[in-house]
Order: sequence, then structure tokens, then C-alpha cells
Amino acid sequence: MLWWNIFRQRNITPLLKKLNRSGLGLSLVPIVVLIVVGTLAYAYFEGWSVSDSLYATIITITTVGYGDLSPQTAGGRIFAIFFTLGAIGLASYAISTLAATVIRWEQDRVHRHVQEQRMSTIASLNDHIIVCGGSAISRKAMFFFQRDKQPFILVEQDEEKLRRALLYLDIDYLTKKFGHYQDITQAVDVTEDEQLSLEELTERVDVPYLMADPTDDSTLIAAGIDRAKGVVAALDSDERNLFAVVSARALATQMDNPKLRILALVYDDKNGPKLQIAGADQLIFPEKGSGMQVQSWMMNPLMGDFWMEVSFKAEAAYDLQQFAISDFPDWAGQTISHLRDHNQVVVLAVWRDGVFNYSPAAHQVVLKDDALIAFAPKMDRI
Repeated sequence: MLWWNIFRQRNITPLLKKLNRSGLGLSLVPIVVLIVVGTLAYAYFEGWSVSDSLYATIITITTVGYGDLSPQTAGGRIFAIFFTLGAIGLASYAISTLAATVIRWEQDRVHRHVQEQRMSTIASLNDHIIVCGGSAISRKAMFFFQRDKQPFILVEQDEEKLRRALLYLDIDYLTKKFGHYQDITQAVDVTEDEQLSLEELTERVDVPYLMADPTDDSTLIAAGIDRAKGVVAALDSDERNLFAVVSARALATQMDNPKLRILALVYDDKNGPKLQIAGADQLIFPEKGSGMQVQSWMMNPLMGDFWMEVSFKAEAAYDLQQFAISDFPDWAGQTISHLRDHNQVVVLAVWRDGVFNYSPAAHQVVLKDDALIAFAPKMDRI
């Protein structure tokens, strides 16, 4: 038959498998059985034609009941009573299953679309930072990366940590949660924000991420380590940070990215040398940093306030920065005083031949291979 040939030519096996996995296939089987049974029963008890029996069966199952056909025999009416009760229940179940399946398919389609967009964004990243781990420290680091428009990608295996990290990159949430901490009467309820799902946060926060093991080579490759500027190993233990550093350094060597800069958090001082041997360029000791901050605010409160002003307030016009003269070729050959007077760049130190020259003289000339540590307008204002 023609319809059977078309049916065979169209490979519907994947569709049938998908229907079976979704549970929709199982719910359709009883409906088909009901239609067959109802059609045969009405034809037997009432003597109707097959088309009339099928018509009566369908309007019974769908509870339409036009009234043009109704059982007249005792056997037909008894059958109709029990058939209607069973048909309505099974039909309702099938319809609800169908609706749930369609909704799930649509959600899967949207999820795939969002994932494809995210992977496309990741593939376009260049000269970016790979942040391994959604710890409290990495959340703050990403806040400043975001503020300074430095591209980065977050890699975190735990969904809750990933969700929490993305939440702390939502400026609206941060404003509501911390914007009025000095006046509790102006506090804003953030419960709804903190209950957002990962998918909902992805729509609000435009930050590329991978929910995968950051110590795995394939994950770092997917994060674009061959094009990355640096890696931040900020996982929850020195052991995991060590694995991340080893993988990152080995891949950077294999994929011809020798300039990759690796920073690693160290929770136990004795593990610092191991991380350096593994390939970390810089170690971050959270406890030491906090201790220095406490000492600064206790002994030099104005300096602490000054650092807070320029480092944490987004509206601050100036910041302590590092400049490579190769990125600013017009500065080569200029004096320290010229940079101060014409570019508002107050040079604190000059890095030359592997040595810092602190407080350089006003007449000192800047060379093309120098690097400067300076207090200057933020990059977007220079």
C-alpha cells in the first residue's frame, strides 16, 4: 500500500524510541486499544458500519457527544457505560502526558539553544581568564574582572556553587543585598533572587561558564586554554588547586600558549612550594591578605579608606595600575613629569631590566621596554 511504503521510507524509528522514552508511547497504546475495542463493540451490538462505530467511539472518548448516534440495544448501552468510564480516564491521562511531553520537549529545545549560544560565546573568547572554582574569593575576583571589562569564564562542577557565583555577579542583586547595609530600614528582600534556578540566572547574568570538573584536561580545553590569558585556581582545597595547576601548565605547553599566567590559592602555607613547582606563577594566601587589611585599617585608617575608595567603588575615576609601554607606544621617550602633567599618570615605580626603580626622577625618560606602576585614570578614561 502507498501509505505503508511512505511510512517505511520515512525513518520514524528515532521518533518511536523518543515517544517510548517519554512515556507518551505507553499512554497511546491504551487509547488505540480503546478505539479498536469500541469500534468493534459498537459494530457488534448496534449493527453500525465501521465508520459509524469509529465515529461513535471517538466522540465517546473525547466526551463530545453530539447526540446523533447513541446505543439503542441493552448490550450496547451496558458496554457504553463501562467504556465511557474507562475511556475518559485513559484519555485524560494521555492528554496530560502529551502536554507534559510537549512542554518538556520545548524546554529541552530552549535549553539546547541557550547551551549552543553559550558554547558559541566560549569559542569566541580570546585573551580571557579561566576561573576554576566558584569560591567566595573567586566570586569577588570575577566581580572586578567584570567591572574592568576583562573577559573571563567560570568553571565549576557543583551546580549550587555555580549558581551562587553567578548570583554574586548580578549587579541588581548586589545592589539590593548590600546597597543599604548601613540603614537596615532600607533593606530589600532578596529571597526571590536567591531562589533563582541556574537557567534563570543565566538569562540575567551574561557570564560564560562550564559546569564541569576544572581539574580535567578536556574541560580546560573546552574553556579555551590555548587562547587564554590566565588561569585562576580557586578551588576548595590545595590538592584540587594542585591538579588544576598541573593540568593548566601542561596544556599551555602542549598547545603553544607559553605566556599563560597561573594564579593559585593556597590554604596551607606548606603547600605553596608544591604549587609553584607544578607551574603556578603567583600564589594567593587569603589569610595573609586579610591580616594585612586588618593591620592597614588599624594602623593607617586613611590609607585603608583610600584603598577602599579607589579599589571597590566603581565610580572612582582613578586606580593603581600597571602599564606596559609597548601598549602605549606614544609614551616611549616621554619623561615622568610629562606623563604626570599631560596624561595624569603619576608614576610610582619603573620596572626595567628586572628591577623596580621606585620614585623615579621627574626628568627620567621612559623606554619602550619599560613597565610602569602608576596611579592613573582608569583605562577607559585615559
